[in-house]
Amino acid sequence: MKIAAGAAKGLEYLHDTANPPVIYRDFKFSNILMEEGFLPKLSDFHMFGLVGDKSHVFHQCYGTRGYFTPEYFMIGQLTVKSDVYSFGVIFLELITGQKVIDSTSL
Repeated sequence: MKIAAGAAKGLEYLHDTANPPVIYRDFKFSNILMEEGFLPKLSDFHMFGLVGDKSHVFHQCYGTRGYFTPEYFMIGQLTVKSDVYSFGVIFLELITGQKVIDSTSL
């Protein structure tokens, strides 16, 4: 729970406190580094500074399969909700102990 809470606080800072606010864009489990005492730190930022409506449309989809939203994949729409979706995927990985994509079944 400490990992999930720390990662959520990091995203909250990027979305609500950072000036300008930031979308992480490729938020995934391997981008959460651990310090002593399981204190999480976010790393490997492929982020995008937010525009006025906290969203942006990209013409190419960058990121890690399994972590980005269907809207981002289909139409390039990226919002702060995209990071929340990725956080949900990470949370599922934490509580199940399973990877988001099983490369052995591809």
